Amino acid sequence: MATFRGSFGAVAAKGATNWFPKHMNSGLKQMQAKLRSVDCVIEIHDARIPMTGRHTNFAHQIIGNKPHILLLNKSDLISHGDIKRIASSYECSNVNSLLFTSLKNDQDDGVRQLIPTMRKLVEGSERYGRSLVKEYHAMIVGVPNVGKSSLINMLRAKHLKKGRAVKVGPSAGVTKCVHEKVRICENPQIFLFDTPGILSPKTSDLESGLKLAVCGNLPDHQVGETFIADYLLFLMNKKRCFKYVKYFGLKGPSDCITTVLTAGAVKFDYMNKIRSIETDSYVMKPDLNLVATHFLTTYRKGELGKLVLDEITTTAALKFKKNSELDDGDYENFQNR
Repeated sequence: MATFRGSFGAVAAKGATNWFPKHMNSGLKQMQAKLRSVDCVIEIHDARIPMTGRHTNFAHQIIGNKPHILLLNKSDLISHGDIKRIASSYECSNVNSLLFTSLKNDQDDGVRQLIPTMRKLVEGSERYGRSLVKEYHAMIVGVPNVGKSSLINMLRAKHLKKGRAVKVGPSAGVTKCVHEKVRICENPQIFLFDTPGILSPKTSDLESGLKLAVCGNLPDHQVGETFIADYLLFLMNKKRCFKYVKYFGLKGPSDCITTVLTAGAVKFDYMNKIRSIETDSYVMKPDLNLVATHFLTTYRKGELGKLVLDEITTTAALKFKKNSELDDGDYENFQNR
């Protein structure tokens, strides 16, 4: 067995994993302004990082005392055992309801349970001046590129038999503002507000930012494809997930990202023809950046194993509830810029 790194000691470019563009700042203000007309908040997060990227004070400011449903999406990319462990870890949290979803499947149980769960929570809550309003309003929140817009389109197609109402895309940052409410159910009438993905204005540690990057919640070019791929390799070795070995045609596990990507370039023919100044001839050079992108895309599709990036323990939710990377003043400072 190869010897692997005990920690990821590389240093990223300053601020590479801190991504808080202007549209997030304005989106946060718009979300808070809409909160009075919302009966329930649906938070979507990536099941592969059930704790990383969620921030208590952000949740407090946006969710407040509204009924709160947490959807852990992309649950098809983790094992059933991990789903049970994650559910157990959230038993001590202040989440009203936890659902696991996979938006690739229009018959998904989590999606099917969402509307009945929301109705039950709203009908059992104080609607704060909205008790005479027959229609229900919900706001969808979460980090970028986790499936907020896709969920709205799926619910609309499922309950109204209508096409897309909001734009979706494979990369982070497609939705840049709070959209007007979209009707997704007729009886009762239920409307959803789509919102831009919001991240913390600052990431307290490099690895939290890199986990978000591995899952595609940050633009790849913001951090660097090869750097993200190196961190993914580190995590796969740490968790003894070695499916990349056969996939890239390696003789065995490796802790060197250059070795892995070079092997991938040879296997998939990701080579560039470059003119050598010394010999005045053309040589073939591996396109490591292209292989790194291929590596990340393959993992994100679940083809390299069902790997949860966070460490899940029964006390994880309690730690999430008690500890926060930011205080309220940090968000206020960013909002007032």
